[in-house]
Amino acid sequence: MTERQQQRSPSSGAGAAPAPPPGDADAESGPTVLGFAPDTAEDDETVEPVADGTAARVAVGSDRLAYVRRPDLVGGLLLLLAGVADAASVWLPWDRDGDVSGLSLVVRAVDAAPEGIAELGRTGLWQPAAVAAGGVVLLVLGLLLLRPARGHRVSGVLALGVALAVAAAVVGRLVDVGWDARSFGPGAWCAVAVAGLGALGALKAVLTAPRVTTVPAERLLVG
Repeated sequence: MTERQQQRSPSSGAGAAPAPPPGDADAESGPTVLGFAPDTAEDDETVEPVADGTAARVAVGSDRLAYVRRPDLVGGLLLLLAGVADAASVWLPWDRDGDVSGLSLVVRAVDAAPEGIAELGRTGLWQPAAVAAGGVVLLVLGLLLLRPARGHRVSGVLALGVALAVAAAVVGRLVDVGWDARSFGPGAWCAVAVAGLGALGALKAVLTAPRVTTVPAERLLVG
């Protein structure tokens, strides 16, 4: 065997495996996950530069639902008008031909309260007292409806109950006068307005559904 044959590489024989191409070596030099190249960034993350010139990864999520806090202007205004009508019913006479104001009837009802509910029912003094107290409650609930909130259904339910109590007092007064509405004075008609305005404002608050909107998700620095 000549010296030239001895210096020949063993891999140059017929049974030697071919060398891998340069391109394959470069592809396999990087890190892999189960044979696949790893992702450089997640779908819900973006890379943004920061003040020092480096790159920061910011997570961006989907939009979320949020309630809109708002006042119920219509319902609150109706309840406030019911409170104004209640103040008028206190100062105006309840009988068409009489000069007895609602305030004097309320004072008499307070004086007769220690004698029991039966006495108030017999004399009919509970009616102006219920109207006066209900109008004050409706006025307070009207102020609550003017405050921004997710919904005003709780205040609306309370206002509806108070308005029904005032309406019961008005019907009781009508029964006492023999269903003759012509005997009603200005104060009694103001009591009717308290019941009507209170019921309308309460229904407006109860039937108004909360408003929902979408709010962009917050951008969080994760790395």
